Amino acid sequence: MRVGMSRKKIRLTRQQKRMEDTLVFLLRLIALSIPLYVIMWMDFILLPLQSMTAGQVAWALNAMGFAVTSKDLILSVGSGQPFIFFIGPDCTGWKSMLAFIALIFATLGAGMRKRIAGTLIGIPLIHAGNLLRIIAVVLIERSYGLEAAKVFHDWLWQAGLIALVLALWLAWLRWDSLKKRMGSLRLHIISQLLTTKK
Repeated sequence: MRVGMSRKKIRLTRQQKRMEDTLVFLLRLIALSIPLYVIMWMDFILLPLQSMTAGQVAWALNAMGFAVTSKDLILSVGSGQPFIFFIGPDCTGWKSMLAFIALIFATLGAGMRKRIAGTLIGIPLIHAGNLLRIIAVVLIERSYGLEAAKVFHDWLWQAGLIALVLALWLAWLRWDSLKKRMGSLRLHIISQLLTTKK
């Protein structure tokens, strides 16, 4: 044992600190992606979410005037030549929801309250976006045919869900500044109302 040796604290430059934060963020994101592989391996876990999604899509399409029949997770839309499709695990939007949660919990410097609030707000919005995606695919199939629906489903809406997840995450990151802006806007409106009443 050496006497008199002291450990020097390493001071990082601003750029090094940013790189360290980025590395920590990426490592957290990788660790938080482990549930993705567990769920993919045990996809029976998603059956309740699949059933809920199928029921909500059937209800929405019936409300829009379509004749929808459902058996288990298979929906049939229309009569004559119906559009028949299966609500599989990937039709639930679970990967987008998990990605959103991973982004929130991988972000450095956020409090647990903010993380939970962001999750409770973001997950229903992603679920709603996913339901709109399925309904839009049905509407496109009914109007333009199966090939157009496939293109829309495979390319446009995948990019759309990714954009939705990133937009919600960015909004969550800016939440504090948005709350301050909304608070000052609210104060401004109230002060304007009070001055016009006089």
